Amino acid sequence: MSTKTLFAFVTLLLAGIIITGCSSAAAAPEVQTQIVERPPVPVEVTQAETGNIAAILSYTGNLRPTQNLSLVSIVAGAVEDVLVEVGDEVRAGDPVLRVEDTTYKAQLKQAEAGLTVAQTNLLKMKNGPRPEQIEMAEVALNAAKAQLEGVTTLTDDERTLAAASLAQAEAGLRLAQAQYDKIKWAGQAGMTPQALQLQQATIAYETARAAYNLQANPDDTTLAQLRAGIRQAELNLELLKNPLTAEDFALARAGIAQAEGIVALAQYQVDNVVLRAPFNGIIAEVYATVGSVAGPQLPAVKLIAKNLEAQIEVPENQIISFYDDQPAALKVSAYPNQDFPALVTSVAPAADDTSHTFPVIITPIDPESRLRAGMFAEAAILLEERTGVVLVPRSAVTTVGGRDVIYVVSEDETTVRMRPVKTGLSDDGRIEITNGLSVGETIVTAGLSNLSDGANINITARAE
Repeated sequence: MSTKTLFAFVTLLLAGIIITGCSSAAAAPEVQTQIVERPPVPVEVTQAETGNIAAILSYTGNLRPTQNLSLVSIVAGAVEDVLVEVGDEVRAGDPVLRVEDTTYKAQLKQAEAGLTVAQTNLLKMKNGPRPEQIEMAEVALNAAKAQLEGVTTLTDDERTLAAASLAQAEAGLRLAQAQYDKIKWAGQAGMTPQALQLQQATIAYETARAAYNLQANPDDTTLAQLRAGIRQAELNLELLKNPLTAEDFALARAGIAQAEGIVALAQYQVDNVVLRAPFNGIIAEVYATVGSVAGPQLPAVKLIAKNLEAQIEVPENQIISFYDDQPAALKVSAYPNQDFPALVTSVAPAADDTSHTFPVIITPIDPESRLRAGMFAEAAILLEERTGVVLVPRSAVTTVGGRDVIYVVSEDETTVRMRPVKTGLSDDGRIEITNGLSVGETIVTAGLSNLSDGANINITARAE
């Protein structure tokens, strides 16, 4: 190809490119005018309103009596009478069952008699010996002293009388000897009256001589015996006047105390032959029958309190929200449309070793006694309550960019504006708006996933 021909080709090519670019630039405005707008987003709306809201924690538990006790008879014995039936209401102190009491009453009488003996014995000890007893002891002492004095101190008349008695006995002995000598030559003289008289005279003489010697010259052995007799009489008199020591009185008083204890025990047994209800309640079971054996190891009656409570198990991360007298409510399937007001009455100070949860007791307020032990209950615990606050459905709040937002409908209800808000308490269906929204403003509750700030909307439903 020649140089002229190549130049002409390039010139034509550049001219074509320039013409094509001008044509495209001229056609651009026609393409922009053909963009189609997005259709309105169908939404449901409602208005923010004023109301009350509460933060609530929910748990489950079984209703049980506040008191549940199997009653046993303190004393053992045959059941004489059963005084209640299942379902009976009783008050504290009402009789429930009676045990045969013949043996216990007899034991009481025996114990009372033992106490009387012990008390009488102490009284006798305090009163001391009788005057007659002291007088007799004094007489015995005086007699012992007189006997010693009679031996150691003889008057002339006493000495003369003693000598005369001895001389008379000696004369009688000589006379009897002389009579015996007259017949002793005959055989068998020892069997004669004379031999007997001689024997008697000999005894009388020896007795008189001993008496004379005792009176005139008593030996040491005799004097010692007489003095010992005086000392014995003195001790007898002293012991009679002061027969008891402090230890004797202590033992007597201890005996009385022991007897009083036996009486108290016997009286306690008599008093408890009748089994009584320890608290107000309802008879749930009756195990004993007339003629059966009652005793401390044999349950006779099951008594439950009319008042009920529910125990719930609270995890560690929630227990700090509980306190005594905290408002609560219970719901049971027997009354599905009714909440029973209740209070938290006990918060365990320590967790259960096995479950690591904290037992919390909730007591219902049920003046009509409609609740029953064993019912399954749902418990709602009020943590916090606010009144007169701005409330919206929970579905109206969504998160955009990490912030809680609400789509607020324009006055002409054709578009929405995205508005950041601050939230507060919430329940199953509502949430509190603490900042960013006013009562009466219309907000979107359904269709939020397709919205953006300034989007067109079509209201398909409006909550009343």
